[in-house]
Amino acid sequence: MSQESFHFQNFLPYPGNRLVKKLFKTPILLYRLGLGKVFGNYILILSTTGRTTGKTRRTPVEYFFHEGKYYIISGFGDQPDWYQNLAVNPQVTIQNGYERICATARPPKTEDEWEAVRLYLLHSPIGKLLNASYSDELQDADDMEKVKQWPALTFDPTDTPCPPPLEADLVWAWPLILLGAAIDITVAWLLSRRK
Repeated sequence: MSQESFHFQNFLPYPGNRLVKKLFKTPILLYRLGLGKVFGNYILILSTTGRTTGKTRRTPVEYFFHEGKYYIISGFGDQPDWYQNLAVNPQVTIQNGYERICATARPPKTEDEWEAVRLYLLHSPIGKLLNASYSDELQDADDMEKVKQWPALTFDPTDTPCPPPLEADLVWAWPLILLGAAIDITVAWLLSRRK
């Protein structure tokens, strides 16, 4: 394995385009529509406090759950706003459609926590972007020391006040969505019969 194999790199260029950033936040809309459990096994919603505005900011993030703890890795390094917000104020609300937890974000510290990060890399699309053949080499202590420089976080539950969680406040829209879909299907069916 080359010396730079496990040097952290942004797997994708950080999106500078506002539209692309909005697309990355699509799970927030789905959560607000009451579909949090649909994607909650893979994506959690982080509610952070904006470092300059003080407003609540929400971001969907892929996660790994291991032995009662959540783990996340920033695929864009320390560039994302949510990561910079947590550097200033580590109080966060995490939710995955099944539970909400008020927590303090921090880098992994113990060997067991770093082992969970290694398992995360072995099972995550992030890890698969690195190198298809790296999984055996993640056993090497030198490589794990390099991984420990990555922007990985875990969370400790806390009683300290945290940002308010995201609510499923758009569930009321489902009757309108279903009615619109029914009208579209009916119109399409009627137009097909005319031919």
